[in-house]
Amino acid sequence: MSVVQIPTNFNIELEFELADFGKRILAYLIDFAICTLYVIFIIKILDNSRFENGYDEWGLWMVLYFPVVVYDLVFETLMNGQSPGKKILKLRVVRQDGGRPSFTQFATRWLLRFIDFTCSLGMAGTLSVALTKLNQRLGDTAAGTIVISTKYQPDIDETLFMEVADSYVPKFPMVMQLTDRDINTIKRVLDRSWKDNNADLLFRTYEKVIQRLNVQTNMRPRDFLETLLKDYNYLSAK
Repeated sequence: MSVVQIPTNFNIELEFELADFGKRILAYLIDFAICTLYVIFIIKILDNSRFENGYDEWGLWMVLYFPVVVYDLVFETLMNGQSPGKKILKLRVVRQDGGRPSFTQFATRWLLRFIDFTCSLGMAGTLSVALTKLNQRLGDTAAGTIVISTKYQPDIDETLFMEVADSYVPKFPMVMQLTDRDINTIKRVLDRSWKDNNADLLFRTYEKVIQRLNVQTNMRPRDFLETLLKDYNYLSAK
């Protein structure tokens, strides 16, 4: 198991388990199988269709094949860094700082799939993953992303946001001084502390946040950080 330590805005390092190479290959094969089944389906549609000329058939083929071309880009963008194959194997694409990649980053790693897989028959991507410290293929290196295992995370929505009742009253409005990246760090600390029962990590984050926001509270570290998440979600929606 390869583990990478990523520094956060609060000068606290979070550990992420890098995706196992075998699981990345298996996830790729699952996605490839899904695309193959889709292509077989559209071939049958075209075989049963009549066209007045080859241009009509070629045009329809291009339209129907387009979802295969953008398969990874669409799924990873809409499913927070996961394709169906990655979701099944509990893998996720994240930024090198542990946050969610931007669309530009997803697009960069998608465009470089042509070099990583298509034109090099997978050799460029395989060698890059094997030789780089963070197990990055060329697309990951260019985009500034890594692929991690998510098996430690609770079975809850992976976004920063949660539903908060309209009647909710924020306790720490100064939480809006924090950025999305800060809130993402707090959420990951909470998730990680549940898994590892890491009270030290929780307390150090608690102290850093209190210093950053200049607040005083008698709340327990976990309760305080969870309250900040609720406050942030409520206030950011207003």
